[in-house]
Amino acid sequence: MKRRCRPTLPAHPITEDFFGKILLGQPKSRDSRLADGGGGCKLPRMSNPTEPQSSQPIIAMCRPTHFGVQYEINPWMEGNIGRADAARAREQWDALHALLAENAEVRVMEPVPHLPDMCFIANAGLVLEDVFVPAVFRVPQRAPEVPHFRQWLEEQDFTVETIDGDSAFEGEGDALFHPSADDTPLLWAGYGVRSGLLSHRRLTEIFRCEVVSLRLVDQRFYHLDTCLAPLPDGGLMYYPAAFGHRSLEAIHARIPEADRVEVSTEDALGFCCNAVIVGQTLVATHASGDLRNTLAARGLEVITTPLDEFILAGGAAKCLCLKLDQPVPGPLAAREAPLSPIRTGNVELTGHLLDRGVMNRALDTITEAGGSFRAEQFAPGLRHDQPSACRLRISAPSQA
Repeated sequence: MKRRCRPTLPAHPITEDFFGKILLGQPKSRDSRLADGGGGCKLPRMSNPTEPQSSQPIIAMCRPTHFGVQYEINPWMEGNIGRADAARAREQWDALHALLAENAEVRVMEPVPHLPDMCFIANAGLVLEDVFVPAVFRVPQRAPEVPHFRQWLEEQDFTVETIDGDSAFEGEGDALFHPSADDTPLLWAGYGVRSGLLSHRRLTEIFRCEVVSLRLVDQRFYHLDTCLAPLPDGGLMYYPAAFGHRSLEAIHARIPEADRVEVSTEDALGFCCNAVIVGQTLVATHASGDLRNTLAARGLEVITTPLDEFILAGGAAKCLCLKLDQPVPGPLAAREAPLSPIRTGNVELTGHLLDRGVMNRALDTITEAGGSFRAEQFAPGLRHDQPSACRLRISAPSQA
């Protein structure tokens, strides 16, 4: 398959230090239906077959009945509208389902017509214990999926907690729990392409865990689960070039070098990190021999299954699955919510923001420093010789 990646100045100088000073201040805090199986190869048995069903991991999937590439909202979709083979996609989905159903309880949601991306259920939201946080999609094409996902998860007896509609959050695609025995779980959370940084503060409050914000810098890896996968032994598999340098520092500070598995560009573009983990097995659509050997040395096995029809839309194995249980200690209610390090502040810009490039420089300074922004007000001049005004709401991952 061929892949396509396809003024009056402010009173303060626009520098990283300037925005950093603005954002100082303390953050606010606050105290399933089972599907029938299909054909395909089997995973090696990873748990005692005499154990009860409840001991198996629980995964949600959504049938690709209406799947197709009908619009372009990521680089993988460019040039692929109408190219997906619906029948072949269903066969590939069935094979993935059959693999996972060998060692997991798989609950299948029926899709809704005219919503072709509902099969990418990882973006429905995020689950921990009995709490479900539904997505707030940045792109309007996927927003109509949310009430259907929410209703289905409520029918599965999950309690819904929400994120402010002004802060984009695209579910487990941008939020991955790290296997841990510590009292405070760790959640890797991506931002910068589809999810907004400010949503991470709310995730800290809801799940009472440490949220490590990771800025994505390559549009091809638009969700965190396309370039990072927490491993069941506590290691981390990731593609370094997909992250900003401060985010790499955050990874290095938490994961020892011996437990970091850096993947090649070839493996990353083959969606190796977009893997579903069941026991000690990774189910993905691609893995090179070198990567397989590296993971085997850690006692992990990789099983691959074709998903190229879904890659036309920018998704693979993990995108097609939502975890309904997580490898983190509980109970959630017994933990104190840590303070989120995220800072917010407002900046007002006035002058010739557009024709002198001030606006571009301001936004580049924010994002290159690891922050994110939302334009709360913008009043352009009616003529090129008239000033414009803009108010930005800025979020930064930390005081530093």
